[in-house]
Amino acid sequence: MPHRNNDPAGFPPIQRKKVQQRLSAKEREQQILHGAIKFFSERGLDGQTRTLAKEIGITHPLLYHYFPTKRALIERVYQEVYVGHWKPQWESWLDDRTLGLEEKLMLFYRDYAATILMPERVRILLFSGLSDGYIPQEYLNLLQTKLFPRIVRETRRHLGLSVRKKGSERENELIWGLHGGIFYIGIRRWAYNRTASVDLDQTISDRVRGYIVSAQELFGKPE
Repeated sequence: MPHRNNDPAGFPPIQRKKVQQRLSAKEREQQILHGAIKFFSERGLDGQTRTLAKEIGITHPLLYHYFPTKRALIERVYQEVYVGHWKPQWESWLDDRTLGLEEKLMLFYRDYAATILMPERVRILLFSGLSDGYIPQEYLNLLQTKLFPRIVRETRRHLGLSVRKKGSERENELIWGLHGGIFYIGIRRWAYNRTASVDLDQTISDRVRGYIVSAQELFGKPE
């Protein structure tokens, strides 16, 4: 007699559908958010949310249930990727009067580079700049509010100049050169795919020292 899978009635066994685990609202939101970060870092911010939903494995209406507009999703990505990884100790290190200028800049930029020069943070910033510009505008405002004035002040203190005066355009441009030069290490790796090894500590040290030498010539000079 044919084998009946031990079913006394002779019927084939019931094929039970595998039940997917039901996610809580918070877990589903995080699933969408993390999927969006990966999607936008690979496809750019002009990628369609319908395609994003398909890649995550959810329906388009479900995505919009959690993020009613694409802009709302992008704003949440900004909070997660950039604001969520901002470290208050960066500001504390720059404010620390017990540290010399080179020491505090090295302490800050080593940790900043290790935190920020990640593929999703570099690529999303660039893609957004080529799209609606929202993320670089918000992030650069954060730099200009919380970091650059401190670097101006501490550079002036180091040079024996007044710390009450705001940074001049030339002074601020010098700081942009320092900061942008360090960020460019991430661009070269994650946008240009130049994978040659870089001694990050040595590169940061060279750029910080170059900045301090230049500041001696430029800071306090008339426009």
